[in-house]
Amino acid sequence: MGNFSNTVHFKIKDKEKFVKGINAYMKKKGFVPCDDDEAVKTYIIALSVDQQWATLADMDSSDDSRALFNDAKAVSKSMKLPCITEEVTDSDIAVLELFDKTGESADRIVVSDGEIYGMGYNEIKPECWKPLLNNKADIQKLIELTGESDLLADERLSKISSLFGVDMLADSDELGIRNDESILRLSFKKAEEKKPTLNTLFTQIYGEALEPLGFKKPKVRMPLYVRVINDEIIHIVGIHDMKSHLVPFGAIATVYREDLCIDRTFRQNEIWYKRLKEFYLNWHISDKPFDKGFFHYTDIIDYMPLSDAVQDSLNATMTWIFPVLDNVKTLKDVADYEEGAFKDYISVISLPINESLAAPFTDTVIRYILDDPLADLEIRYSTALKNIDEENKRFSIPQEIILQNHLEFEQRYNEARKRVQTFLEDEEIHKQTMEELARRKAHNLELLRKYKVL
Repeated sequence: MGNFSNTVHFKIKDKEKFVKGINAYMKKKGFVPCDDDEAVKTYIIALSVDQQWATLADMDSSDDSRALFNDAKAVSKSMKLPCITEEVTDSDIAVLELFDKTGESADRIVVSDGEIYGMGYNEIKPECWKPLLNNKADIQKLIELTGESDLLADERLSKISSLFGVDMLADSDELGIRNDESILRLSFKKAEEKKPTLNTLFTQIYGEALEPLGFKKPKVRMPLYVRVINDEIIHIVGIHDMKSHLVPFGAIATVYREDLCIDRTFRQNEIWYKRLKEFYLNWHISDKPFDKGFFHYTDIIDYMPLSDAVQDSLNATMTWIFPVLDNVKTLKDVADYEEGAFKDYISVISLPINESLAAPFTDTVIRYILDDPLADLEIRYSTALKNIDEENKRFSIPQEIILQNHLEFEQRYNEARKRVQTFLEDEEIHKQTMEELARRKAHNLELLRKYKVL
């Protein structure tokens, strides 16, 4: 599946006036600036290198162009600034619509094969676009890029971006995790809002239960609490706000993975952020009754006070998620957890690890540095075979398929064993691996300090 994104690019003269203009517009809508943890609406502003362009992204409705584009047209009209709305659909097509200083549509560019969506190619109005180019003489290049071409949408957008001097490839998710001087974050809350926000209630209710247990609330967008064990293992609990209901989740990671960024949305990290139901089905460590065929947990926010929904989510977290996290205190425990989380018993990433194509969120690299990695791998292989045999009996798998699956699994095991042996016996590979692990640890610990959990 391709990328879907919506952004707006304003041609500005002064960044401070532009920010004041956004604040003034939001005030008219009944919003006031606030801290991130109180926000119900957050905009990201990305400034171009020369600060002549400001890209606006809505962090709360990144998949819905209507709200953002309506805001953009209103700001364009109130501040008398031209702007370009950008809507990317499935990475195949991008539509750039130019609004003049009155907030009215002046022209539109369809980038890539618009005929797929019934749009066709359009002839642009050069007089509308020419004043916005870095070099007005480049208008012919823009005309050529908007005609028929074999280039993909991203390639054409990249070339068009260079003509205007603004990045048209970055989406709201990417802008949201950038942390450089070109990024401004504007957070707003309802001016008349008296009720506590989800983040406020999360901090109060979860904090009272988790802070005495060593958890800290990181400086990130999502409602999270994080606990660090021995500067190696990270426990995470949080709430995913589905607008209509809340979904508790948990996760375990180590400082040895390539990517430990937790300042992301649930959607961006959902491969390793495990929902409450997954903890219930995969581990069910609790005194409460367990029924594999039935699990129901839903807090419909519309039908109960938000504070009650947050309290219910904490109760479910303490029942089904927390006991799992509390059992993970060593690297071997992490490897055991990954078996339950990913049903992956024997994966060992390729060497050298800094060139491996393994997913950046995986922690399988720790299997190199367990106390006895070869013995550990053999035990996991034997356990997996027993589980496979039991499953084969339960589902009456044909014998030829069983033999083929056993052969393939044995080949995977032999490859994994060979990698571990290489790590243990090859001094140069061993040295490279340990240096890379040390680098990752230092980098990720610095991230955790930035998040204020260390």
